[in-house]
Amino acid sequence: MGRVLRKRKKIDYHQINHKYDKLGFAKSKTITIKVSKFSGLVGRASSAPPQTSWPLLGMHGGVDYIADIINDVNWMDGSVDTIWLPFKYLDITGQTLQGMSQVVAGADADVEARAHFDDVSVTLRTAYASTRVTEAVGEAAAAICILENYPGFQMIWGAHVHSGTGIDQIWRRANHNGSFNYLVVEAKGPGAGLIFSPFLPTGYNQMEEGWVVNHLYRMDKNGHAAGEDIVAKLGLKFAVAHKNFAGGSKSYYGLDGSSAHKTRPSTIHGLVVSAFWRADGRLGYNAGTLTKYL
Repeated sequence: MGRVLRKRKKIDYHQINHKYDKLGFAKSKTITIKVSKFSGLVGRASSAPPQTSWPLLGMHGGVDYIADIINDVNWMDGSVDTIWLPFKYLDITGQTLQGMSQVVAGADADVEARAHFDDVSVTLRTAYASTRVTEAVGEAAAAICILENYPGFQMIWGAHVHSGTGIDQIWRRANHNGSFNYLVVEAKGPGAGLIFSPFLPTGYNQMEEGWVVNHLYRMDKNGHAAGEDIVAKLGLKFAVAHKNFAGGSKSYYGLDGSSAHKTRPSTIHGLVVSAFWRADGRLGYNAGTLTKYL
């Protein structure tokens, strides 16, 4: 014979409060439906120009708006005095990708600077992270600042060469006596500032002298031409300044007592440049105080 099934007593789980409260049986839960609202600004970088409709009224004569950079034959047409800045949803009523061009005085005479600007353009077009867009905008603004305000300086280190953290840009100007003036530039995008960490040795935060010297040591050690050039011209000699700092594996380098930089005519200065957008559509900049390191 088959098994006889007993009739089960119906249980009211809402009455079993003390044991099942945490599981939600004691009372029914209110279900909240999350509503996502579509915005025309979705995907638009916060560091893009604040205008959302182009071309804007009163736009500068050196700025052009390109509504479709994919199909427009004038996009990156090879003008050597022009930089090209693409953005997603630059115009929130237009295509996904639009762009703007800006004439920069002096760009036509600096091949390395033009390569730098081209790298910025590629980054802006392909970057998904907003931080990368901000960095690229800062790199463009800093280079514009040097070209417009420091005649005779040529870029020897820029976004087209370096990758990762470190010195953003190095510019060099030749003097009549065979020496050089070097300019180390830190580029900051709209709203960004210098990075400070209390866990670094004194004098080794971003754009402080120790930070610059430590990066020049590593550039020279890794065979980067710009770093090797500076080390040779100033006769820099390095020594470990903070070995295994704070018990860690990383050591920080400074200048050895035998370093010849004090007897060399070449110099190194530093400058922090922050980007902002002008009301006429141009990418502008604010330059800090010029600091002499060596």
